[in-house]
Amino acid sequence: MTRKPQQRSIATRARVLAAARDLSQKHGLDLVTAEAVAHEAGVAKGTVFSHFGDMDGLLSYVLLDRLNALRAAANTDGTQAEPLSDPVGLLMQRMMALIAVITDSPAILRLFLDNIGVTKPNCAAEFVETLDALDAELESFLTAWQQEPGLKPALRQDRSPKEMVDGLIAFMIHGAILVKSHQLTDRSELEHRLRRHVEAFLLRQ
Repeated sequence: MTRKPQQRSIATRARVLAAARDLSQKHGLDLVTAEAVAHEAGVAKGTVFSHFGDMDGLLSYVLLDRLNALRAAANTDGTQAEPLSDPVGLLMQRMMALIAVITDSPAILRLFLDNIGVTKPNCAAEFVETLDALDAELESFLTAWQQEPGLKPALRQDRSPKEMVDGLIAFMIHGAILVKSHQLTDRSELEHRLRRHVEAFLLRQ
């Protein structure tokens, strides 16, 4: 029996996305082009755009896997079940992990920057939701730190966790740009610099 048009469309979309994911794993995101995806999926180039709008729309779905893995790692770092014995260290782990993801290719960094504040229309809703969830989890982390009076070093009390998240995002973007512009190639040096900025910004004086 011939499949209904809707079923064929869903299957084609899934095949295109699988092709993009496979190409990303094999060759890196920068080589995931519309032509390569179409060839891999066995469809016309126009079919790729008809399902995802543009390449940023398609790539946002591919990046979901990496962002979800990042969230899973953050949620298993022990901060939910154990006392925050080293809040600065845990925060640096999260920040450096996100920087590692968004600096993996220029395309990832561009997608990340393009979807801060104003969402591009073709990007996956789940991609934007996951970025928002990462922000919310960071805000929750800072809230727990701020509300624990005995935790050292003490977090500043004159700014809300949401305001502090905005500052941390700015630090991460600055760090990512330093890496991608080759102004800084040593990740340990980047972490050292970020830690000093973070401590100056977050800690109660």
